[in-house]
Amino acid sequence: MNNTSFLSEKKSGENEVFFYLCIFIMIRHIIYLCILVIGIGCSGGDEPDDNDIPDIPTDIERPEVPPKEIQMWVDAHANFTRLATKEMITFYLQRLKDTGFNEVYVDVKPGIGYALYDSDILPPLVQWGDERVERDWDYLGFWIEEAEKFDIKVSASISTTGFGYTKNQKGVVYDDNRWDGKTQMLWRNGVLTDMREIYDVDAAMLDLAFPEVQEFILSIVEEIVTKYPKLKGFCLDYCRYYNGEGYGMGDATISAFERYSGLSVPNRELILTSGGAPGAFFPQWIEFRSMTVTNMITNIRSKINSINPEMELHLWASASWGSRYSVGQNWASKNYVPSGWQYTANYSKTGFADQLDVFALGAYTEAVWISERPSNNEWTVENFVKSYNRYIMDECRVNGSIASYAYRENARAISDAVYLCLTETDGLSVFELSHVINFNQWNAIKDGIDRVMK
Repeated sequence: MNNTSFLSEKKSGENEVFFYLCIFIMIRHIIYLCILVIGIGCSGGDEPDDNDIPDIPTDIERPEVPPKEIQMWVDAHANFTRLATKEMITFYLQRLKDTGFNEVYVDVKPGIGYALYDSDILPPLVQWGDERVERDWDYLGFWIEEAEKFDIKVSASISTTGFGYTKNQKGVVYDDNRWDGKTQMLWRNGVLTDMREIYDVDAAMLDLAFPEVQEFILSIVEEIVTKYPKLKGFCLDYCRYYNGEGYGMGDATISAFERYSGLSVPNRELILTSGGAPGAFFPQWIEFRSMTVTNMITNIRSKINSINPEMELHLWASASWGSRYSVGQNWASKNYVPSGWQYTANYSKTGFADQLDVFALGAYTEAVWISERPSNNEWTVENFVKSYNRYIMDECRVNGSIASYAYRENARAISDAVYLCLTETDGLSVFELSHVINFNQWNAIKDGIDRVMK
C-alpha cells in the first residue's frame, strides 16, 4: 500500500465518523425538544403571574402569652396599723413592684365582719384589740387608685361567712340579736353549742343554709362590686363550714337538711354520733352542706356577672381536696366523680370549679419537695401543684398559694415554693404581706420569680 492510498482511506473513515456524530447530535436535540414540549403542556403553557405569588410575611405576629398572675395577700388585721397611712400603702406597692408582683388581694371584710371599704351596710373597722385607726379616706379606693400607677391589679377579698371574733366577742354577730341562732351551731359530745361561744375558732361564722344569710352576704358583694368597678376580681375566703362535720347542726339547718334529702332526723345521732362517728345519714349530710356552699358561690357568681361581667370571681381553699368534704367545700369539677364511703352518687354535682375564674390553691405546708416527705408526700407543695387538675379538670385558672410564714428565714425553701407554683400552675399567691416583712423574705421571693421569668 502506498501513502496516497492510506490517506484516502483515512479521510473516508473520518467522514464516516463525522456523519454519525452529526446524526447523534440531531437525535439528542430532538429528544430534548420533545421533553420541553411535554413539560410546557403539563404546566398549562403559561408562566405564573406576579399577582398569583403569595406574599411571604417577614414579621409573623404570634399571640401574646398572658403574664403569670403573681399576687400578694394583704391581711386586714395583721397590717391594720402598718397601713394606716396612704404613704405606707404607696411604699409597699413599690416594694411589691420591685419584687415582681403584679397583683394584690386586699382583705376588706375580715372575720370580725367590719369593713375596710366605704360601706353603707357594715360598720367601719377602726379598732383591733388595742390598736385604733380612723381614716377620713377610702382604704380600698386608695389601693385601687395607687396600684394603677404601678401597673398592679387589685382584687378585694372577704371572709365570706366570718362576722365576729369569739376571743373578745366583738363583731357584727355580737352587735345585736339579728343573727341569733343563725351562726354555725356545733354538735359535739351530744351537746349543741352556739359558735359565738366557742373561744378557739378563727371567727364566728354564719350558716349559709339560712336564706337571709345568703341575702346578707350577696348585699355585701353587690355593694363592693358596684362601688369599685376597677377591681380585677372578687375573692372569697372562708366560704364554707368550719372545721369538722359537726358544725351547722342547729334546728333550722337540720330542718333544711330534711327538706333537701327527704330524710327524717328525729335524732342528730343519725348524722353524727356523740362520740364523733359517722351516723347512717352522714353521706347525705356531707352532700347537703357541700351543695349549700356551692349554691352560695353560684349566687355570688350570678350577682357579679349581673353588675360587672368583666370582674373575676376568685376563691381560696386548702389544696387538700380529700379533706374538703368535712367543711362542705367541693372545689372540684362537676365532672370529677369521687369514690369513697362518705360520697353519695350525687356528690359530684356539688363541685363548683366551673363557677370560678381563679382558684387559689392553698398549698400551705412546710415541706416543698416530695423527696422531703416520702412517707406522706401529699402534704408537699410539689404534690399539690402537680395533682390539682385531677379534680379541677381545666374548669378554671389555678394559682398555687403558699404560706410564707411556714418557711421563716429559709430562703431556699421560699424560692423553691415560688418556683413550683409558677412552673406548675397558672400563677402564684403569697400569704401574706406581714410575714414577708417580718421574716424579710423579699429577696427569696424575687429569686423564685426570676428563676421562672428570666
